[in-house]
Amino acid sequence: MVFYQNETGGNRRQALGARRAWKGVNRDAIGRPSRSSMGAWRPSPSGFTLTELLVVITIIAILAGLITPAVIGALNNSKRAAITLELQSIQESLELFKTDNGAYPPNGMAAGTNSMGNSVFPTAQSDLVRMFKKAFPRSAEPPILIQKLVGTSGIPGTPDMGGYLAGGMTSTEALVFWLGGFSKDPQYPISGPGGPSFSDAQGDNDGTLEGSDDVLENRNRLYEFDLGRLLPRNAAGTFDDSSGQGRYIEYQVTMNGVTQNRRINFWLYAPSGSQLPIAYVDTSRHSPEQYDPDISGGAGANIFALKKLREGFDTSTTPTRRDITFVEKGKFQVLHPGLDDEWGNFQAFSILNASVNDASAVMVYPTGPFIGEIADTLGSFMTGALEDEQE
Repeated sequence: MVFYQNETGGNRRQALGARRAWKGVNRDAIGRPSRSSMGAWRPSPSGFTLTELLVVITIIAILAGLITPAVIGALNNSKRAAITLELQSIQESLELFKTDNGAYPPNGMAAGTNSMGNSVFPTAQSDLVRMFKKAFPRSAEPPILIQKLVGTSGIPGTPDMGGYLAGGMTSTEALVFWLGGFSKDPQYPISGPGGPSFSDAQGDNDGTLEGSDDVLENRNRLYEFDLGRLLPRNAAGTFDDSSGQGRYIEYQVTMNGVTQNRRINFWLYAPSGSQLPIAYVDTSRHSPEQYDPDISGGAGANIFALKKLREGFDTSTTPTRRDITFVEKGKFQVLHPGLDDEWGNFQAFSILNASVNDASAVMVYPTGPFIGEIADTLGSFMTGALEDEQE
């Protein structure tokens, strides 16, 4: 309320008129003048000018530009850390495999030649046979099964239920095969319950072993793979063996007087957020010039195990093939192509030239240089990516 002092004459009449006008204003439920009655009394709204809006938008855009790379970088670091943690968990499972079986599992790859120009098939076959004898000394599995796993031709007089694994197991297939678990039946570690092979699990007895018959939940896994991350799968979510996708072998085995047709699907395993699988490379048995397997596993690149100069090597001289050794010599490597899902291509820098004794062009760890698609390659024995590890 407005108070007027010493109101006289016209001033008093004006004051009384103002008070009558105020009394006549409509009020809401709590005594305030309603908006419809305020009329000219309502103050004009204030706001930003166009220039002020443009300034605010510009400031927001600048802040977003500064913050976004940092946020993306933090997210990528988190994803890399998660993959590396899983690689290290797989590494622990492989150590348990050795504890249980006396040795690390071999790759089983038979394709290609080593740096001396010799076929690595006899080496791969010998490794696989020795591993089975060591891990499963009472095994009664058919000899053709080992032959098919290695990828060689058949044995005369032995039933042949399908093709051989061309080139032997790749490093990506070997990971799931060895850590997927084996049967507790000492005579049939592969064909027995909980092993990698399966029979007509659907019970349709149609004589065909479909990929959908593969019940992975029944395996005695040494590593708890996220079954949803196993590849390749078709639209129905089962093993995809169409158009050269998933690979498999079939064989016959006689257990307890009953002959069965059995099949092994070779699954791959990709960590969360990736479409390319993890690779396992055995570096416990041989040196690079004897056995230097391609680990790309059909990924369209030529990727090999990481190498380094032999301990105590005199860097003032030109290195020879025998001055190069595997990283994690005597153990294994667990590798993944990184967030870009590209292995890159080591090309000639990864292998040892068979025609010369000079190995100075070999890309060695941690010197590198690791650039391009191979730069973000991750490994179980690394704290970061290759580009972070290089000197």
